[in-house]
Amino acid sequence: MNFIRTWRALILCITSASVALGQENQRTLPILKADLDPLLDFASIWSTSSEKFETLFVPHIEKENNNPQFDWLTATKDRARFSRHMFSNVQTALTIFQGQMKIEEAIVEFIQGKCARATLSIYNRGDSGKISMQEFDAIFRKAGQSLGAHLKVAPKKQFMTGNAAVKVVSWVWTTPSGIAILEHNDYQVGGQITQPEFLRLKLAAPDQADWSMGKMAMGVQRMSLQKNVTKTATGDVFISGVPMVDQGAKGYCVAASCQRLLEYMRIPCDQHEIAQLLNVDVEKGANAMVMQKSLAKVDQKFGVSFKPLINPEIYYDNKGKRRVSLKEFATIIRDHADKGVPLLWALGLGKFPEEPPLTSGGGQISGGHMRMMIGYNSAKNQIIFTDSWGAGHEVKRMAAADAYEATLGLYSMSPRGM
Repeated sequence: MNFIRTWRALILCITSASVALGQENQRTLPILKADLDPLLDFASIWSTSSEKFETLFVPHIEKENNNPQFDWLTATKDRARFSRHMFSNVQTALTIFQGQMKIEEAIVEFIQGKCARATLSIYNRGDSGKISMQEFDAIFRKAGQSLGAHLKVAPKKQFMTGNAAVKVVSWVWTTPSGIAILEHNDYQVGGQITQPEFLRLKLAAPDQADWSMGKMAMGVQRMSLQKNVTKTATGDVFISGVPMVDQGAKGYCVAASCQRLLEYMRIPCDQHEIAQLLNVDVEKGANAMVMQKSLAKVDQKFGVSFKPLINPEIYYDNKGKRRVSLKEFATIIRDHADKGVPLLWALGLGKFPEEPPLTSGGGQISGGHMRMMIGYNSAKNQIIFTDSWGAGHEVKRMAAADAYEATLGLYSMSPRGM
């Protein structure tokens, strides 16, 4: 079979179908709820530690007796994730504004041990499905009116300080104790009407309204990336400071990996924007060739350079033989890790052992997938990578030779001039 044709047919991140429940099971399942109104209590939320946060909401912990409401995305507890789809067999009722508005997902960030920012996804096509413009406008108006009534200030339209891959309509509410931004993709651009993609609410402490809130210049310099390179006594060389994103049950491994990379480079663009930019199919994921062509547009938007380092159209012939050697493969990873530049890594899962091993109870274990390569250990002939699956997936390992054989594509996206 023609290898390129096989590659073109490969769809990254195929997700399993949700499990249908019988009536008996539905009656016995607990009803999970999470009221997110404490995030709007600016007077107290910004002084809340991760430990105190666990008294406001119940974390998902092994052998936890109480009904869990959120997951920690990192072992250091600096990022928490609420989701309506925490489990395949039961949903969590996430609400805000005294239960009057449903939330799909919420990410809460902690800086120096204190709650600093939060992003609430009120609507996104990946989780919510398609809706009409009339339905979307009604949700947008209700969210804006509820926010104004709560904060008791009028909003102002905000113009972002940098370019964006997707044009965003943004309104900001500013108070002495916190800042709120309500934004959505502009689905009426240049006289053309597309479709609503997302509606999100961003919250921040007054001193944490940084580049992610459109308040500071975006982008990073070469030297600031190199400061993230960590070296250990055992020979590990890896990039620290890559934000964790959990793609959830969606086929968004490409979008989630890109969000992590862009956030790492101080470019505010979440996986729902990326999904729109990359033409990601919610159920099946991103076609590799479409993804590659779409990513090539990003350098024009953000001042970064996208480069296929292992391109299936160039580096694979019809027999599937690589035109880049194992030695060259290892050199590519080492050179980028030494500069603090993570790589986007497309591969086939389940073909080779890795540390920690993939488990059937935790999600995808086979098929096409995208990860990020973040380091290496030359003494152990290992590569170090990270998955967009939350806590426990920040730093993982595989033998370099196995990683080479599993590789389908390898891509860099870095500041220009590097």
